[in-house]
Amino acid sequence: MSNIDKILALTDEIEIIEAVGTSIWDKKQTSNDITLLTDGERTFVYIDVFEAAMNEGGFNHFFSSESGNFAQEIKAAYTAIKAPKSALLVEKALGLFPKNSYVDHLDKRNNLLAKMDDKIFSGWEDLDEIFFNEEQTEDIVDLIVAYIRTHKNEFN
Repeated sequence: MSNIDKILALTDEIEIIEAVGTSIWDKKQTSNDITLLTDGERTFVYIDVFEAAMNEGGFNHFFSSESGNFAQEIKAAYTAIKAPKSALLVEKALGLFPKNSYVDHLDKRNNLLAKMDDKIFSGWEDLDEIFFNEEQTEDIVDLIVAYIRTHKNEFN
């Protein structure tokens, strides 16, 4: 029985996610190059990075940290696990950047953030509220586990 089969045999979805996360973390320890991960593993990591940033301080924290470098990939990851509401929230947050000025480089983005109007930050706060309320209608844990089951060959 492969490692992923053992993990998917667990009955608790949180245990599955934690075990997959540990497996990916162990794999990533050999190299910091995220491109060495499979598409499925990267999808998992992007969602994990986003959820952690949101829990730290919402979209403002997300965009002002390195996590914000992966906004496009995170949107694609939510789409991949069939979480369109979450993908749309990321898209709306990106759309609040003036004239689509979002950049995936932290220092350049922080320079933009320092010059942005308070209305944008207020818009992100509104999206934070939707994210934390709407999250209940998209069971991200269930969707990630279903994604892992469907793409288990991508989780070594």
